Amino acid sequence: MANNIIEVKNLCVRFPIFGGLFLRKVAEVKAIDGISFDMIRGETLGMVGESGCGKTTAGRAIINILHTIAPDVIVEGEIWLNTDEGRIEVANLKKKTMKPYRAEIQMIFQDPFASLNPRLTVMRIVEEPMLLHTKMSKAERTEHVGWLLDKVGLNPEQSQRYPHEFSGGQRQRIGIARALATNPKLIIADEPVSALDVSIQAQVINLLQDLQDEFGLTFLFIAHDISVVEHISSRIAVMYLGNLVEIGLADSIYNDPKHPYSKALLSAVPLPDPKGVGKRERIILKGDVPSPLAKPSGCGFRTRCPIAKESCAKEVPPLRDFGDGRSVACPWV
Repeated sequence: MANNIIEVKNLCVRFPIFGGLFLRKVAEVKAIDGISFDMIRGETLGMVGESGCGKTTAGRAIINILHTIAPDVIVEGEIWLNTDEGRIEVANLKKKTMKPYRAEIQMIFQDPFASLNPRLTVMRIVEEPMLLHTKMSKAERTEHVGWLLDKVGLNPEQSQRYPHEFSGGQRQRIGIARALATNPKLIIADEPVSALDVSIQAQVINLLQDLQDEFGLTFLFIAHDISVVEHISSRIAVMYLGNLVEIGLADSIYNDPKHPYSKALLSAVPLPDPKGVGKRERIILKGDVPSPLAKPSGCGFRTRCPIAKESCAKEVPPLRDFGDGRSVACPWV
């Protein structure tokens, strides 16, 4: 417990849908349906799954920006942040009470072209968190911005340029520098390389690993490409339709997945072997991903699962400890 930086307990996130003449609540989207996990200081936890499974929502819930994006969102459960001042529950803190802890958690966004204000210089973009969360002087901020740009592989002299003067990979480096500006303990990387070319992806991932080693950072790395996640992560959490179905050491899940959905997800990863030696058997799931508006009862994966039984419709299977650092939400594996 003392070594955990984040403890998520039974987190549920629901987005109400309003309709009709009087805009009454007619339905709700269960984006996250009761997930629990911890993050250890200094580790990288990779969170993977198909689009719409709730990965990004989980990250936004941890950083507590959901109410800003969707004021009517319903967030239940607990998110405990371990700070130097003590253990703080941040899931539903208001904007003013959350502000002192914002410096502890920062975010790298998916789209480097949309996440940087085109009207601001790089200097202004990177120093903004310092203006909000530190008491640095102007000279100290200028010096720190130059130091950060150097750390992420950019020339400090470029600080007076605007975002449109940089490539996609360079913009993402600016976003990383901004995330580092307040010396955070936890960084949520929301698909930080999905919008970049493959060669640039490797550069950004290697940069994140170097920064983690130097500053002792903890990463929640959100992505849909499990091969990228396996490369950077110490542990992997697999999500499906708002639930965690498997969590464990990266090597174990990548090389020997247990949950039927994890197996199907891994089978879709192409192997660079022209002769087909060691080729995985491709698992084709039947049907489509159910809508979060009409989520199946019990196990959300049961309508597509090749080993589903009648009892799977009765209750959501809890994560079961396998004893090797892995937990799987399926009683039949």
